[in-house]
Amino acid sequence: MKKKALFVCLIAAMLFGIPLAAMGAPDAIHVGATVSQTGHFSSEIGPFKRLMNAWADLVNEKGGIMVKEYNKKLPVKFTIYDDKSDQATVKKYYERLATVDKVNLMLGPYSSPLTFAASTAGENHQIPFIAICANSPKIYTRGFNWLVGVIDLGPRYTYRYWEMIQKEGKAKSVSFVVEDTIHPLGVYKGSKNLAEEAGLKVLTSDIIPAKTRDFTPIITKLKKENPDIIYVSSNIPFAINFMKQAKEMKLNPKEYHCIHHSGIFRDALGSAADYVIGQSYWVEGMKLGDEQLINDVLKKADISEPMYPWSPAYVAAFQILQKAIEDAGTLDNKKVMESLKKLKMDTVLGEEAFSDTGYGSINTYPSQIQGGVYKVIYPPDVATGKHVYPRPPFK
Repeated sequence: MKKKALFVCLIAAMLFGIPLAAMGAPDAIHVGATVSQTGHFSSEIGPFKRLMNAWADLVNEKGGIMVKEYNKKLPVKFTIYDDKSDQATVKKYYERLATVDKVNLMLGPYSSPLTFAASTAGENHQIPFIAICANSPKIYTRGFNWLVGVIDLGPRYTYRYWEMIQKEGKAKSVSFVVEDTIHPLGVYKGSKNLAEEAGLKVLTSDIIPAKTRDFTPIITKLKKENPDIIYVSSNIPFAINFMKQAKEMKLNPKEYHCIHHSGIFRDALGSAADYVIGQSYWVEGMKLGDEQLINDVLKKADISEPMYPWSPAYVAAFQILQKAIEDAGTLDNKKVMESLKKLKMDTVLGEEAFSDTGYGSINTYPSQIQGGVYKVIYPPDVATGKHVYPRPPFK
């Protein structure tokens, strides 16, 4: 019976002109991921399940992604779990994606701690793993062969900001307030070196537990130090709490830099957020990449970039995933991974290429909240506004 069925399929293929390879094609390109829909990181990427499905819908409306081996386009299908911003949970779900869901590729979770845990599944099961918003050097020093990451390393996360400060020559000193978690620590260590290279005097560095709620002793000390720049290397909830108390206590440096200053940060602080500088991958109006693609994906997902500024990095990851499959011409894991490693392409965020250990070349731009609007302020060729320095003091 099996032979008869196969014979019938072969005859049908010949009659209708269907390539034999296409008959053996899978139903879809199966991509696995988790999103922090709940927990600590939900303020950063809570609705990104919609973002992934929106991109898949846009691709599938055009027939899918071309896979030469099957001589046809295949649709994209996502399986997405809520990792609850928890390392044990994220590790469990990526193991499930590998062994139960049997995905073709994996997109990493948000943050370095979660990616550090999740990426072992890709390595152990030899499934291509694309990290997105994860830039701790620790992720890329384990000798993993099945891992690449979209963005540059954490120590370089704000290098453009320090370039700007050095060229302006106005700020002379900086004090650091650091959340004691892996990403803020990595960014701080690099930024401290970059600040010193830019000619600034580092007055103090306070590394503080993530759950700190009372910053009174730190703020009192900072008022005495009177640095030109107070640089807060933290996730959003920490930064909001610090800035609320800084305003109450009228801590008035010439500049605040909070590395994460999304719309959630802005809306929670109101006028206190004005003139705070942070980091953005993209804002509307920048002369960079395919603005239409970002807008199309965000519109379909009903997501605002200012509220969720990491969304453009995810769109870049989607582009990378698609290009790697198209270049490989197959869904064979090994060939897709080889395609990823040698990939060089223009993305919505500029040129992407991966280092030998896997981290990417895409980095952020300094952006300042001005009248509630995010303005990229450096470098001039992509800027959408000018740097306001010094900031008006709290009253």
